Amino acid sequence: MLRTNAVENTRAMTRTRWVVLIASLAVIPLPGCKGTLEVTDREFVTPQGAAVDLLVAGAIRDFNTAYSGGGLTDRFLSTSMLITDELYDVETFTTRIATDQRAQQTIEQGNTSDAGYNELHQARRAAIRAFDALGEAGRGSAPEAADMKLFEGYTHLALGEGFCSGIPFSELTPEGELDLQSAGTPVSTQQVFEDAVVRFDAAIGIDGSNDAARVGKGRALVNLGRYAEAAQAVSSVPTSFLRVIPHSANTGDQENPIFNLQSNGRYSLSDMEGGNGLPFRSAQDPRIPWVQGGTGFDGINTIFYSQKYSESRAAPVVLADGVEARLIEAEAALAAGNAAGMITILNDLRSQVATLMAARIPDYGSYVPGPNNPTTTLAPLTDPGTAAGQVDLLMSERAFWMWGTGHRLGDLRRLIRDYGRSESSVFPAGDYHKGGTYGADVVLPLDFGEQNNPNWSVGMCSFTTP
Repeated sequence: MLRTNAVENTRAMTRTRWVVLIASLAVIPLPGCKGTLEVTDREFVTPQGAAVDLLVAGAIRDFNTAYSGGGLTDRFLSTSMLITDELYDVETFTTRIATDQRAQQTIEQGNTSDAGYNELHQARRAAIRAFDALGEAGRGSAPEAADMKLFEGYTHLALGEGFCSGIPFSELTPEGELDLQSAGTPVSTQQVFEDAVVRFDAAIGIDGSNDAARVGKGRALVNLGRYAEAAQAVSSVPTSFLRVIPHSANTGDQENPIFNLQSNGRYSLSDMEGGNGLPFRSAQDPRIPWVQGGTGFDGINTIFYSQKYSESRAAPVVLADGVEARLIEAEAALAAGNAAGMITILNDLRSQVATLMAARIPDYGSYVPGPNNPTTTLAPLTDPGTAAGQVDLLMSERAFWMWGTGHRLGDLRRLIRDYGRSESSVFPAGDYHKGGTYGADVVLPLDFGEQNNPNWSVGMCSFTTP
């Protein structure tokens, strides 16, 4: 069956990375933060040990690429930003336009999200293989073993937050194809998050200092509506904690995709997209510095560059941090009827905005203060006085702090699923800037290859069910 545009290019690239050069993975994390790759020096290396280290390095690379890599090829991060109000399309690929318009093509035709879906599963399986190999080598209690569980947990989070319910978790062949002898049965969105909690607990059990796993567990529990447990999970995580996914110009898959897709004229920073979107540009907020560019690849629409990732293919992406821990605690306070406590937490973060953003954006001082972000301070928030307004305030703060980190799609789905909002009041709606109107899609579809799974059928994937 014929596939279109980006899908044709991405599908051919998703199964080709078994052999990994460890040297190509060496990335220096930002000062004061922990990257997803840390190499432990060993005095003696056996052939078995080298093989295990190769599996670990491959799992790291696979996770980084699936979550926020890909260069000019969409993976989870860029696709989830496109279907929400974070980015909008200024180019010509029909699959990307369909995602941005929330009117995606059928599963048989293929979609922008296909590569991200396949590679999240590849990353999940790579993490499992590496974890098993570490155990067989007597290194099951090493920090890198905890990280394999961490990555496995985050693949569950991305799949659960991004894709339609009923996801099969199948085994793959060495060639990366579906193993029909171990095809998975569809798993509900809730169960995906439950399974993520199990993985994060395993990581914490191996390495009690793994705060990224604590934040991941809190994120999964928030998705389950278990707010008090989520706050407890992250209570010991310091606000200064920061763990990033490092990127590099070494290879295309290692490059930051938001930098590439913006600099190549594909995507632009949104502003009040579809009426319901947040004012990511017009707010002139120091958490999202931006600059106006020329015309996008379509030759029609103006492109606005987010400077969060605008200067380097190696710009890191936050995986988990202390800011998210505090935002989880703020939501738990609101859920407990303590709106004043929520606002206190939010205002404490806002009072530290210059320091916190400088740790997250390379050369932050070059952008803020600037013409579109004239201040490095944020005024204190006040209670809007209504339950709906308090939820809006929380979600807006989450969106500005965590723009471009893969959280927004999950939050918009939660607004529908857990807070009783309608799809048309949450996602971009109304007239679409390239003609027609926005559709009703609120999730990303599974890849066409799942039709080979005898336990799954296309009808199990609803594009409009959060």
